[in-house]
Amino acid sequence: MILALVALAALGAGAYGVHQWRYWDRHVSTDDAFVEAHVSPVSARIRGNVVRILVRDNEEVTAGAALVRLDTRDFQVKVDQARAALTSAESRLQMASAGVPMADEGTASQVAAAQAAGERAALGIDSAHRALDERKSRLRARRAAMQAAQADIAAREAEHDRAGLDRGRSRELLERQLIARQEFDHTESLFKSTAAGAEAARQRFDTARAEVAQAEAEVATQEVALAQAARQSQEADATLRHARSRRGEVPIRTAEAASAQAQVAEARATLREAELNLEYATITAPVAGRVTRRTVEVGQVVQPGQPLLAVVDVVNVWVIANYKETQLTHVRPGQRASIAVDTHPGLALRARVDSIQSGTGSRFSLLPPENASGNFVKVVQRIPVKLVLEPGQNGHALLVPGMSVVPVIELR
Repeated sequence: MILALVALAALGAGAYGVHQWRYWDRHVSTDDAFVEAHVSPVSARIRGNVVRILVRDNEEVTAGAALVRLDTRDFQVKVDQARAALTSAESRLQMASAGVPMADEGTASQVAAAQAAGERAALGIDSAHRALDERKSRLRARRAAMQAAQADIAAREAEHDRAGLDRGRSRELLERQLIARQEFDHTESLFKSTAAGAEAARQRFDTARAEVAQAEAEVATQEVALAQAARQSQEADATLRHARSRRGEVPIRTAEAASAQAQVAEARATLREAELNLEYATITAPVAGRVTRRTVEVGQVVQPGQPLLAVVDVVNVWVIANYKETQLTHVRPGQRASIAVDTHPGLALRARVDSIQSGTGSRFSLLPPENASGNFVKVVQRIPVKLVLEPGQNGHALLVPGMSVVPVIELR
């Protein structure tokens, strides 16, 4: 009887041993495994005074939910100032933009008017030159006529003197009765005729001299007109140069408009920055999760980058299992696994192998091991393996970061 019991016990132990051997031949496990999750630190982006805290420790929040509020009065003043500056910059831009076409059209019309005045002055000079040449020609002709009249006077007076001499001789002969009365009357008539001719010649000379004086006055007047036309041409040239110089105002006004446009862009950026700072006064949750490690209090003055609390994503968690390198011979991504949680005995969660780290844990530690002395002891290294839970396995947020678990990977 005793032998039968012993044999039965030995048979049961053998069957259990075979079962265990076959099980662990197809599975690998480790107790060096921990739950990991995304822990999003929440910090202030601006300096400010905390006026309200909207969440409690370990409270679940949604993505974008308000967590902490800072005093917004200073930031609202900055927004109002930036808006006023933007309005002023836009007004300057409108004025500068309106000045460009006005300067362009105004200076262009001035240049055109100055060019037209210059052309008119050039025509006036040409006309004055022609008129002066004509009057000088007339003066020369009248001077020649006056000289001819003067010569005619001399001839007429010579004839008159000769007629006077002839009359005197004829009178002596008539008194002596050597000639007839008719001959004396002829010489008397000729004397009077030459006297009238001389007087007419003197009158013609006076007329020619008056005409010469008139022609000289006309020449002088035309020379004055020519000088006035020359001055008008000089004034037109000066006006044209001034108008052309004012054309340089157009690129200056264009540059002023471009500068005003840049100021508007700068003012808009300043306004946007002020609005962002006002938005940053309300600190929100970056992800959905559970609030933890809250260190902020009402009345505290926070600085940019100062940690205030953290939000843990308890829905999307995974397991980092540190397997021995000798256990990973047949481990591949996609293999099924089960997770036993120390906090919840008897609970087994389904998972799968996501990836295997390309390096041992010691290799990526803060102080990697070195062996420069040559004294080497071979130690089995551990390689982290990432296991992700199947959908719906952590629906009640049973796993939180840092919990110890025991994963078992099915090799085949």
